Amino acid sequence: MYIVRSFRTGAVAILMLGAMVENLPAQEDFGSRLGVRRGGEVFYDPTGPGVLFDALDPAVKKWYVPQELFNEYQWRQQDYTNYARRHYSRYVNTSQEGDYFYDLYGNYITRGSLVYDWSIAAPQTSGSSLFKTPNFASWFSNLVVASDQKGQYAYALTIGDRIRTTLTPMTFSKPTFAGIQFDLATDKYEATFLASRPSSPGRVETSATASTGRFRSNDTNLIGGRGTMQVGDFVKLGATYINAFNSSTKGQAFQGNPFKGTLTEGQNNADVSRIEVRLSDDSPEDGRAGAAFFQEEMIITTIDGDRISNRRRIGNSNILAFAPSVQGGFRREGFLAADGNEVITLVYDLEGPQYRNSFGPQPEQIKSIEFLLLLANDYRIDVTSNRQLNANGQPVLLSEGIPERTMRADGNVQDGSNQGFVSVKYGLPVANEIFGFTLDITDVSGFYLSGEYDRNRQHFRYPRRSETDVTQHTAHNTSADAWFVNVYKRTYPYYGFGEVYNVDPSYSTSSFLAGTQNDAADINYDDDLRFVYEFVDDNDDQDRNPDWQRANFSLDREVFPGFDENNDFINDFNQNDSELRSNTVPDYEEPFLRYASDRPEFLFGVDMNNNGI
Repeated sequence: MYIVRSFRTGAVAILMLGAMVENLPAQEDFGSRLGVRRGGEVFYDPTGPGVLFDALDPAVKKWYVPQELFNEYQWRQQDYTNYARRHYSRYVNTSQEGDYFYDLYGNYITRGSLVYDWSIAAPQTSGSSLFKTPNFASWFSNLVVASDQKGQYAYALTIGDRIRTTLTPMTFSKPTFAGIQFDLATDKYEATFLASRPSSPGRVETSATASTGRFRSNDTNLIGGRGTMQVGDFVKLGATYINAFNSSTKGQAFQGNPFKGTLTEGQNNADVSRIEVRLSDDSPEDGRAGAAFFQEEMIITTIDGDRISNRRRIGNSNILAFAPSVQGGFRREGFLAADGNEVITLVYDLEGPQYRNSFGPQPEQIKSIEFLLLLANDYRIDVTSNRQLNANGQPVLLSEGIPERTMRADGNVQDGSNQGFVSVKYGLPVANEIFGFTLDITDVSGFYLSGEYDRNRQHFRYPRRSETDVTQHTAHNTSADAWFVNVYKRTYPYYGFGEVYNVDPSYSTSSFLAGTQNDAADINYDDDLRFVYEFVDDNDDQDRNPDWQRANFSLDREVFPGFDENNDFINDFNQNDSELRSNTVPDYEEPFLRYASDRPEFLFGVDMNNNGI
């Protein structure tokens, strides 16, 4: 039995198995078993002497079909079985040949078994479906590779649950990528395309359990890729793009820019009625010169296009007689200070009595809200609302789930020299996008150079329940940059290395996941275990398991090679522990062994990125 693999990307991704020939026929040949068409009529003529058509009706199968089967298969019941030269072949279930597949117009494509199917149809309820049949696990062990090569041209299609995939170290690097990877290569060019649905990558469907990816309306999808070009003998240029964005199949028919993300049903099931702006010290350990708050301004944009401020007239709009409730902070001359662990909270209650008495626009009439804050010194800004909650329904900060999702002052300014207005637009996160370029120079007079520049754009949208067109929610984005250049040279026995780099504090390779809890895609923004997807995993030992725990994967409890310098796959801190004879006491606590074992805190290199994991 031969195997054929075919793949279709875009709205549908299908992998099938079946009979493989050099040129697939337009339709399977059934011989004359189903009759012979002459003109517009079907004739059931036997292979023997001709007979009248009336003799075949109504019992055609009784004598016509056996003749056709004998003519095709040449059955001879009198032959005896001798397998000396022609060995016995077992019977094969015909269902293994699979089903027939046709295109949208009814044209025959191939025959095979469906293994992997990812389709998106919009606008439609439960329009996203990712399906894995039992064959994906039993036949292929959750990894399917289809490849071909001719001359300098080669391609490979990889579909799996734990693919080791790296684009660049600052954009995308995962030891357990679950999705589709399509690679192309020539002598001069290379390209990689990635597609995944990380919020629900789909579990293999069996008779006992249904696939977790079937028929969903709200999800987080991932699209990415990288291309490189060889220039001369020494220089290689590259470009990278990666984006994880929320999508909702109910209210979006591929209009707008899907890469900017859309609000899911869970994010947009209520209006914003309360916003809290929290000001704190970005360096609380020094206990001084934290956030200095002087003044605030709230600017509301309504669905009619009016812009209303609580501090000044904008156009023909009146001044909104509304001020936030200010909580916390130390009173200083002319400003409030948040030093150390102190926090200043500005509460904007859009359903409170003060706001109602000011006759401000109702929450369902608000299209967007912007804050202008006059700040100084080492400030940090976090925003939350009644639509940005945890599992208990309490408002939480985005930085509780992803630490870099905050706004902060440049440096640790303590003399007020950075005083100025800071604009803060409110919205819920819907997409995280990174694009960049790379330069690699190899062995030019013994020198090697590697450089990379990336820009991160974090997309947000303001929720409004009555807006059913998910592309019409007010969108904005923030950006951050990261770059590095390193040069090294090897001249035996000497080695030289130099590096310059910069990473903006808000540069983020993490994205919130929609759809891991329910199909409405409610997000608990402080839960990084279930609702955060990492483009770059913490994997200090570069093995197949990330060192932290995230959605759909468990953490690596044994970090190698940091704990296994002798490469015997046994923890260096407990060498006398084995499956046959368990020992739970570390060597540095045992007599006669402690002289050869130091505590982990005395070793360098266990936590290479210094994040405590």
